[in-house]
Amino acid sequence: MATIIVPAYAKINLGLEILGKRTDGYHDLVTILQTIDLADQLTCVEAVEVTLESNDPALAEDPKNLVLRAALLLREAAGVERGASIRLEKNIPIAAGLGGGSSDAAATLRALNRLWGLGMNASELIALAGQLGADVSFFLRGGTQLATGLGDELEPLPTLAGFVVVVALPSPYPDKTRRLYGALRSGDWSDGEAVRALAESLREGRPIFGQSLPSGFARVTRELFPDVDGVFAAIQRAGGTPSLCGAGPTVISLLADREKARRITADLRAAGFQASFHRTVGSL
Repeated sequence: MATIIVPAYAKINLGLEILGKRTDGYHDLVTILQTIDLADQLTCVEAVEVTLESNDPALAEDPKNLVLRAALLLREAAGVERGASIRLEKNIPIAAGLGGGSSDAAATLRALNRLWGLGMNASELIALAGQLGADVSFFLRGGTQLATGLGDELEPLPTLAGFVVVVALPSPYPDKTRRLYGALRSGDWSDGEAVRALAESLREGRPIFGQSLPSGFARVTRELFPDVDGVFAAIQRAGGTPSLCGAGPTVISLLADREKARRITADLRAAGFQASFHRTVGSL
């Protein structure tokens, strides 16, 4: 039987600013999205029906799981009666701000497009991705992208070559994102120029290591997740520069040197944190 195996890479945010609230209730933002080599893995085998299993049983049992939604959406859009047995090996922490669910959805679209021989082009897959979530289309492209609007308007940037220390603080709240956005105030908004300056640095090949990256969620995330302050302090003690990853609660530190990233990660683990370090990944 035909089998397709694909990675689903996590993302980090190289800064995130919130420009304001739209009339439809959503928020306009400016952020730089970057894939890293922390990844889930999808194994898709031809079958009669679409089924999902996972090393995290709760994901396989959730009818709203984005992998299942992506598979069924693709099948409907293509007008085919095909099936697949999908195995999701989950490695990206859940609800940590690393985009695992959206990346899994994008990987499903890529894998089943190949497995079923549909021949859909990038534009067709991106149109489907937009129905699954604002950032799913990013994961069809990967690399480094300046994201604006709801995070779905993308402009490719030169990929940041380096390492990132990731301290994952998974959220205990199933509605984390809604709660964070709901707590935003006008004082959390900015003009986006700090993130755009980072994008210009990448375009011109200037390093952005050692900088504290801007985050419009800094206030509300610290209120909802007070442990974030402890992570910031621990990274600073270990010799890194901490930044909130997107809306959090994960905290990251960008580094040019692999050995320093390894050492900081070891110090953080010794202090009891769920820390790892990863290389950045270019366009898929």
